[in-house]
Amino acid sequence: MELTELIKDYIATELLSNIELDFLEGELWDTIQHISEINTITAAPKDICNKLELKEKSCWQLCCAAVLDISRPLKEKNERVNNLNNLIKQHNL
Repeated sequence: MELTELIKDYIATELLSNIELDFLEGELWDTIQHISEINTITAAPKDICNKLELKEKSCWQLCCAAVLDISRPLKEKNERVNNLNNLIKQHNL
């Protein structure tokens, strides 16, 4: 499985299996745990960002957080996106 492909699949179908969502959860957790080690992030295409209601040129990790916020919402709306966005700003990525 690959993060970008799963996000593209979600955009196309608005469906992911529990196993695929678990994979995305793991990828996001890994990103958050190692955010201080990340030097660069890759922007997702405009259409994907728009579909997930993110700013243009948002990174793939934010797209992952958005898919999880939609598919497995936490207490607050967009909680994962907001948390990751804050970390990205803190680490100047």
